[in-house]
Amino acid sequence: MKLRSIIAVPIAVVAAGVLLTACGQSSEVSGVAQISPAAAASTVAAVAQPTAPVAAKVASAAAPASPAKVAEVGAFGSILVGSDGRTLYAFTKDADGQSTCFDACAAAWPAATVTDGFTPPAGVDPALVSTVDRPDGSKQLKVGKWPLYYYAGDGAQGDTNGQGVGGVWFVVKADGTLIKGDAAAPPAEPSTAAAAPAAEAPAAQPAPEQAASGPVVSLAQVGNLGEVMVGANGHTLYAFTDDPAKQTTCFDACAKAWPPLTVAADFTISPDLQASGASTIDRPDGTKQLVMGKWALYYYAGDGAAGDANGQGVGGKWFTIDANCKLVKTAA
Repeated sequence: MKLRSIIAVPIAVVAAGVLLTACGQSSEVSGVAQISPAAAASTVAAVAQPTAPVAAKVASAAAPASPAKVAEVGAFGSILVGSDGRTLYAFTKDADGQSTCFDACAAAWPAATVTDGFTPPAGVDPALVSTVDRPDGSKQLKVGKWPLYYYAGDGAQGDTNGQGVGGVWFVVKADGTLIKGDAAAPPAEPSTAAAAPAAEAPAAQPAPEQAASGPVVSLAQVGNLGEVMVGANGHTLYAFTDDPAKQTTCFDACAKAWPPLTVAADFTISPDLQASGASTIDRPDGTKQLVMGKWALYYYAGDGAAGDANGQGVGGKWFTIDANCKLVKTAA
């Protein structure tokens, strides 16, 4: 027994030396050390097991962020908004929980799409959360029976310009029910209430009767897009690639997000565009929409000021126009 005790110490030292050699580059230790299977398994488990903060980061990275949340928005109270805070809407013509808003409609009302494994919105019963397949292969977020959409006419968090549009678009509560009232301000703030109607209407274009005071369309430098067509108020103008030559296909909800540039009979254009072939087309409401070359012209309700080009490339169908009446497809 005494002899075994004396031998055990060198073996333990050699074993430690072998473990240290694994971290070195040129050390060599003669002899062979035996490590029990249990000890080896314990060592591997300790190395493989991440610390609590690391494990939390891995779990967080594995789960895509939630595409929506619940937020307080004006007089509506708690409603659903996107991850960026912009208001989400439901379309009452979506029967049986299936989306019916595509093409021009989807340009005005972009679908709230999600990726696989997304996190359900906090504050919403997960049983109410699902998705619906769209024709382009994407998955649209659905709460209750309603597929959800943004509104192109909302330029910032807290905007609810889409509420009640056409009597078919409404904000959605966390329980999947619709709020069909107007976005009226609280009674204690009458001045805000008086301003509410102005917020509902896109303020992008001058009235046709004001057009004679100056060119209704001219050229201006807009970001990295170069010189493109702008309206009399400096707001960027766009063309819709779904429009046939010298025709418009953008009405109703589409026209709310993309107001047409309408003109009076005595309109003028800037001298540097005189050779571009200006003309007009009649719209169903009796107004005349300006056409440059073959493109009917529109503003974008999401542009809040001159120089904005938030509509550039929307849906892959809306683009600015240069001096030669060609589409500019550079990213804004």
